Amino acid sequence: MNFLEQFEELELNLHGVRLPSFEISNEQKRKILVSESVNNKEFLRALCDQGMQGIGGNIHKKHKPQYERRLEREFKTVEELGFVDYLLLVWDVINFCKQNDIPTGIGRGSAAGSLILYLIGVTKIDPLKYGLFFERFISKIRAKKTIVDGITYLDGSLMMDVDLDICYYNRQKVLDYLEEKFKGKTSKILTLNTLSTKLLIKECGKVVAQMSEQEVNKISSLISKVYGQVKDLEESYDEGGEFKDWCDENQEVYNIALKLRSLNKNKGVHPSAVSLSYHDTTDSCPTEITSDKKSFVSSYDMNWVSIFNVKLDILGLRAVSVVNDVCKNVGISIDDIDLTSPEIFQNLQDLRTPHGLFQIEAETNYRVCQKVKPKNLEELSAVLALARPGALQFVDQYAAYVNGEEYETVHPFFDDILSSTGGVALYQEQLMQMANKVGFSLDEAEMLRRIVGKKKVKEAKKWKKKIETKTKNEPEVGDILWKILEDSANYSFNKSHSISYGALCAITIYLKFKYPKQFFLSLLKMTRHEPDPISEISKIQKEMSYFDIKLLPPHIIKSEMDFNVEGEDIRFGLLSIKGISDKSIEKLDSFKTEYSNKFEVFEGAKESGLTIGILSALIQAGTFEGFKKSRTKIVYEAQLWNILTKKEKLLAMGYSKQFDFDLVQVVKKLSEAKDDKGKLHIKETRFNTIKRKSEPYKEIYKKNKISEQFANWFYEKTLLGYTHNKNLRDIFSEKRTGFMSVREIEDLPVDSRVLFIGTVQEKPYFASSKNGNNYMKLFVDDETATMKTMIFSKRLEQCEQTNNGFPEEANIVIVKGVKKDEVVFADQISVQSNKIYTKLSELKE
Repeated sequence: MNFLEQFEELELNLHGVRLPSFEISNEQKRKILVSESVNNKEFLRALCDQGMQGIGGNIHKKHKPQYERRLEREFKTVEELGFVDYLLLVWDVINFCKQNDIPTGIGRGSAAGSLILYLIGVTKIDPLKYGLFFERFISKIRAKKTIVDGITYLDGSLMMDVDLDICYYNRQKVLDYLEEKFKGKTSKILTLNTLSTKLLIKECGKVVAQMSEQEVNKISSLISKVYGQVKDLEESYDEGGEFKDWCDENQEVYNIALKLRSLNKNKGVHPSAVSLSYHDTTDSCPTEITSDKKSFVSSYDMNWVSIFNVKLDILGLRAVSVVNDVCKNVGISIDDIDLTSPEIFQNLQDLRTPHGLFQIEAETNYRVCQKVKPKNLEELSAVLALARPGALQFVDQYAAYVNGEEYETVHPFFDDILSSTGGVALYQEQLMQMANKVGFSLDEAEMLRRIVGKKKVKEAKKWKKKIETKTKNEPEVGDILWKILEDSANYSFNKSHSISYGALCAITIYLKFKYPKQFFLSLLKMTRHEPDPISEISKIQKEMSYFDIKLLPPHIIKSEMDFNVEGEDIRFGLLSIKGISDKSIEKLDSFKTEYSNKFEVFEGAKESGLTIGILSALIQAGTFEGFKKSRTKIVYEAQLWNILTKKEKLLAMGYSKQFDFDLVQVVKKLSEAKDDKGKLHIKETRFNTIKRKSEPYKEIYKKNKISEQFANWFYEKTLLGYTHNKNLRDIFSEKRTGFMSVREIEDLPVDSRVLFIGTVQEKPYFASSKNGNNYMKLFVDDETATMKTMIFSKRLEQCEQTNNGFPEEANIVIVKGVKKDEVVFADQISVQSNKIYTKLSELKE
């Protein structure tokens, strides 16, 4: 028998996606007052009818026929294409969330253009009110189904696709529900990450040419982008310029990078997508066990999996959780918030506190928002659509339009469609309207938009001819339509998505400015689920001061485990101190009693099972009243107490008041004092052992006590994300005067000379400007705000040669320079060499 004969022939019979089978329970049918004998199609129709009755009061009589016609058209399409069960599957997930008090989002993606999904409660945006198209969601021309032996199979690449935003905290409950409902038929989905252009140059530069991080960052910054997309390696080379010159000088690096491009770098697990199968997963797709060994993941990536299985995106969204939490705390419903309220948009006219505002908190979106100053939901939606690569080029044009300036129309024929966005074809739905106006159906218009957008050259030529035929009486209109279709492929956005996300953004704006204390409390509680909790706390605390709300320091008695409201302020939660985990809850609870002195605290921690690391963190964070003066000394004493035996601790208690609870003096006394029998309390050999074991901790104490104030600042910043005792300006002003806070600098006029001190927030970015000037960009953060800072050319070289070299993440720096708009151009950036030790390993370093 040869090698091939050892295998049986494998017949997969993959005709497409067969939807997982499930039944609507009788209980659910009774809830909407339909017979238990109705099939899935009839049940979906009943849900839609019930939804129509629900929104009836909000629709003017004259518009009702429009809604009814739209529902009939959508339902007919869904039925013809075999999507009834898919929509019910999505509804079932949302229904599970409602029944289990799991908050869900307003909607996302093209699904928000479906009236059916709005009526059955999957989305919460009325598509007719905002001019959203069902055909953008699903097109009869595009979608395909095949019937084999009476079974319906759908073309996975052309299926409707509904993504769901779920409360961040409860996402796993939804996944568990799906796994239970479709046992053995679900899996996570594999992702494959490739070696991208910039990464290739960086890695090959470091490995092959032994270049530094700064050098490869500078070279990779020369690789150009088109509409935010990094160009291919060869394309960038063919453009000429500095990058080509460098490649010619480093041919080995370039040639190796060419050979490696587009290879898979590593595999991972899709953060939100779930695969659902009609058959057992292993019968339709090879699977692997995830690294945590808790679930299965497909061995195919998303594109392949969706050919034969349903892909459902269940996204955990922070904003959904925050909105729900705030609404519960203040006793309102999300439905009570009027999205047309001027109260929402007046807060965007001079916005300085974007953190926690959904989408707007991202830097690019925030800058666009500051320019546009949206005054209604349509304009807020446009901000989200504009704040993307490609569309950014139209920000000034759109901002000028919404602020009353005239704009140049592309052609009077399309004015009624483009007038709402200042002549910019900002939305894909506008492209569909334009095509529809020249004679195409909306289905055809969506097909045309996709073909041109995806640059399918052969098909595009056919459609160009169709446009010419439709506009033969007005060829200029056809030419303009084609040009806009081609150009806008790089920037036009899905309005269904931006309106939905704009609505969620508007809700967060309303809640933040109407109920700031509850809003910040929810954000702070959320930080424990963030990748970098300390950084998030820092950002939130800075903004709280704008609202006259203080973040009170952690306190061993007053603090709860999580953040909590205390009067007009918010008290820091013990479990959010860095280094203290959820496992410590019970131990911390039993430890939270009044202690009259240090020694009782040390012993109480030991008896409660708290590790010396957790106790040290509590001390350093300033949770104990009366321990704030010399926390470095008390941590040293806590370590020393941990070395003593039970008998030695009892003896120490007896001498405590005599030496004012100074454990170092007490232990020294015990080594000299004798008991009733004339024996030393601590023999010399034992005393030497104690000294040897405690010596490293003593060394840390001696180094840190040089600047107690700075040590306390460092502990608080590191463990809490903010400081509640002294700020950097206070500490460094003893040596140098004239420091300003970043918030003071923000309010200064352009060209003001400035001097400030702060911490480098993230890794500095090295690059070259269009003029060939090298520069470094970094964000410097003090207790009041964050300032973008840049330093160029010769001054950058001086920075490298002096003042402790280039700054790195978390370095403390003094910046001297000139304010220009929202950035400081530095003359000098001085890295401070102050060092605080927290671990024994740092002494060796």
